[in-house]
Amino acid sequence: IGRSFIDFVHPRDRNTFASQITSGLAVPKIVNGTQEKAQSPGTSGSTMVCRIRRYRGLTAGFGVKDRVVTFMPFLLKFTFKNICDEEGKVIYLVIQATPFYSAFKVPNEIPTKAVPFVMRHAANGNLEYIDPESVPYLGYLPQDVTDKDALQLYHPEDLPYLRQVYEAIVKEGGLSRSKTYRIMTQNGDFIKLESEWSSFINPWSKKLEFVIGKHHIIEGPSNPDVFQSPDPENGLKMSDEEKNKALGLRESIVRIMNEVLTKPAEVAKQQMSKRCQDLALFMETLMEEQPKTDEELRLEIQDADHSYYERDSVMLGGISPHHDYNDSKSSTETPLS
Repeated sequence: IGRSFIDFVHPRDRNTFASQITSGLAVPKIVNGTQEKAQSPGTSGSTMVCRIRRYRGLTAGFGVKDRVVTFMPFLLKFTFKNICDEEGKVIYLVIQATPFYSAFKVPNEIPTKAVPFVMRHAANGNLEYIDPESVPYLGYLPQDVTDKDALQLYHPEDLPYLRQVYEAIVKEGGLSRSKTYRIMTQNGDFIKLESEWSSFINPWSKKLEFVIGKHHIIEGPSNPDVFQSPDPENGLKMSDEEKNKALGLRESIVRIMNEVLTKPAEVAKQQMSKRCQDLALFMETLMEEQPKTDEELRLEIQDADHSYYERDSVMLGGISPHHDYNDSKSSTETPLS
């Protein structure tokens, strides 16, 4: 009591913690002396995952300094409360902290009631979002892995299969359920997953923007404590040749996401080539026609029953909101400007 709470927050989580308080919370508005929540009922406060230092205790006498500092991961839920005390109304920040424990008790556990979690990464592999639900299964805090390369989490031996998965995602837009593959946990071990995949394709550029995976856990890691610090000794041993192979596969997955034509892009390409053919045909007929005199043109423009707006839009090779895409004859009727 009396200590600053921020002292107990892990140094790497302090920025996230501070930004959560400043941006993630809607301060209750005081209207006519009554409190009105500026939040929708569903989101009473915001949440974040952060590590909190365990109290080292004073029982060890002077040995306090030598004891190892340990942190535990918690899910923090923030709310603001108005509390009236002698000096008037004060706003307090109330934090409800729920500890996270590893979801696994024994090595290679086959979970019965595992909650699936979602991860989303951009077309360059950057991890943009990871569910807080993933914490007990993977051991990563969302802020630790956000903006890291998601492809680095995949087991190198599973990359050839995952490359096929990504090809399918790009071509078909998703995949209903993958085969089992491995993903790395925070302690350096691997868990086995099966995933449902979907993707978002930018309707304008027709390029894949991000891939979303919903991951179902099939088998736990050989070291069940996912929060343990990774032991470099037990890490994955790879020869230089294997490392280069894995790197090449990761790069080719990124290339697939950025270069392989998505289904909407294929359709657009076909439409575009049809439009080019139409345009070429239109130009040919123009070249064959004799140019009209100024008089004739002026008359024709005035007779046109289109409004100016519609006539201008029709001139764009039939790409007008008033016409079907395939209805290119409207452009042939438009006099040359």
